[in-house]
Amino acid sequence: MRYLSLMMTAALLSTTVAADAAPARHPAKVTAKPAAKHAAKPVATAPKLAALPDTPEIAELRRGFRFAFPIYEIMRTRGVQLGKARAFGLPNAVNFMLPKMTLADANSREITTPNNDTLYGSVWLDLAGGPVILDVPALPGRYNSAALMSLTTDNTTILGTRTGGQGGRYALVGPGYSGPTPAGTELVRSATNDAWLLVRVLVNGPADIDAAARAVESFRVTAAAGNTAPVPTLDAPAIPDGKAFLSVVNEALARSAANTNLSGKAAQFTGLGIGSTGIGTTVTAQNAALWNKYLPALRAELKNGMSAAGEIVQGWSYPGIGIGDFGDDDNLRSYIALGGLAALPRIEAMYLTARTDKDGAALDGSKAYRVNLPAGLPVGAFWSLTMYQAEADGRLFFVPNALNRFSVGNRSPQLRSNRNGSYEIFVQAAKPEGERVVNWLP
Repeated sequence: MRYLSLMMTAALLSTTVAADAAPARHPAKVTAKPAAKHAAKPVATAPKLAALPDTPEIAELRRGFRFAFPIYEIMRTRGVQLGKARAFGLPNAVNFMLPKMTLADANSREITTPNNDTLYGSVWLDLAGGPVILDVPALPGRYNSAALMSLTTDNTTILGTRTGGQGGRYALVGPGYSGPTPAGTELVRSATNDAWLLVRVLVNGPADIDAAARAVESFRVTAAAGNTAPVPTLDAPAIPDGKAFLSVVNEALARSAANTNLSGKAAQFTGLGIGSTGIGTTVTAQNAALWNKYLPALRAELKNGMSAAGEIVQGWSYPGIGIGDFGDDDNLRSYIALGGLAALPRIEAMYLTARTDKDGAALDGSKAYRVNLPAGLPVGAFWSLTMYQAEADGRLFFVPNALNRFSVGNRSPQLRSNRNGSYEIFVQAAKPEGERVVNWLP
């Protein structure tokens, strides 16, 4: 199954109203055409799971799972990236910038729904030992952001273009920090000791990659004086059993016990084994067995990701108002953790997704489609249209193609608009005829 995602970054807009209004009145249209000449290869699907029974016990288990799953997913992603760093000779890359100096492609599998618009700098923070200093450069004319995400995937702070773009020096601290603010810095408090700082820098076409890479490198992360060495944490398998799921979640919760709101939420689920154990303690066999039995079905309920979590307007799903800063909405938080981990809040970016055509039929790689985008999309930074393959586990990734073209947007050098400023994008496996090829998204 295929997904289309239209991302509009509202970095220079003062509110999200403008970003919502025009597409809602004149949404992009997805129109199916006859079958393409070369059908896409079939994709393996996971065995269908029976629906969970509608009982109070299952409802409570689902609540516990949707509280814990985003925590697990952010720690799983942490483990993947730190594991790769170890393979490159960095035994403990916590509080260290891990740059991604090439654009994502079909081999990128670390984070679901990658984008093909920005380079990244990823920092897995351990703030339990004291402040970490972040130097943000001034990058006039180039969209950039440094998003500080908590253990529960909320964006607690975003620094960059939308907040003025003047740069600055910041001291990142954990929820329990009570020491002095390091000289020459502005204090930024994370909601949890384990946190993820994700830097995004816009690339304006293939010739701009080197300049964008230098911009990523100009973000600097250093431990403040007196910061103790970070403590390694458990790695998390992609598909955990009950013991691994609870062990990772509970260790992370114990490390951020100073966040009393988070600890209070976890206390609701101690009977399920969540929050009832800490670092170095053992998951009970009874709780492990409970999660072993139900984890696959609970996870399967999240498989439609972003498109299942928003309001549908003429086939496009508009994300819920709480995306990226979820508050108490663990349902939305969990959908996004599987289908769009690290999504920005709507004040920073809008993510519209479509998984059906205008007639309600699921998007299929063996068919050809036209996507019509109206003129004057109300964005302050950039827009892009991306096509993803839905994997059996619900995550979304790029599809290999001969052009290595995974998205098109307002910075695509080959893209041509209509006379009225609108765009017609051809989404199909086979090469379109004539001039249509310049607006081809394979």
